[in-house]
Amino acid sequence: MTISKEGHRKRLRDRYLSGGIRGFSQRDALELLLTYAVPRKDTKEIAHRLLEKFGSLNSVFKQPPSMLQLVTGIGPAASILINMVTSVTAMSLKPGKGVQIMDSPSKVKDYLETMMGTLRKEKLIALLLDSSNRLISECVLEFGTVDRAAVHPRNLLEKIIATGATAVILVHNNPGGAKKASQEDINLTRRLNDLGKSLGFRILDHMIVADGETLSLREEGLFS
Repeated sequence: MTISKEGHRKRLRDRYLSGGIRGFSQRDALELLLTYAVPRKDTKEIAHRLLEKFGSLNSVFKQPPSMLQLVTGIGPAASILINMVTSVTAMSLKPGKGVQIMDSPSKVKDYLETMMGTLRKEKLIALLLDSSNRLISECVLEFGTVDRAAVHPRNLLEKIIATGATAVILVHNNPGGAKKASQEDINLTRRLNDLGKSLGFRILDHMIVADGETLSLREEGLFS
């Protein structure tokens, strides 16, 4: 690496240390991040190529390593580092057991958009709550291409019994799709809601996360 490139990297780091991320462009921020995984190349040009290909910093961070490595200058180390940013952020925001209070739709939406907004495969999960709406556990019910008709209530019941939960929020993401409930989503929610009424637990909502936004079936009046 030339002295001028090393000097530029040091200036970027000093700038961050003195003022944080404020004032950084998306390219500047990505360029600085890349300096920790790309030791001997011009990270400014690589950052430019990434943004040119994927459109925005948010989109860059959503890409799997295999897609990132299609960009010239991005190898395994850099692709993993970039991909980990969103995952580690979501992990850091994930509450400890019994800490997160899910007592309003806005709190649930904020939590879900951070946790599921960047997933690239469909996932159906259940947020299990106690009688004070504190989050006890997150349980994955289905992963991959989720067939709502094939979701067996027994999977959910086992989790409820094991945790002592009294309320459930169903959640699934819709990668690349519309923020809209299908008839299968509605049928599944109503089926589990009816089961809950007979067995002593409540289905509080079914939420759909799509493209960074969240739809509440209860707010839409699709079940009661």
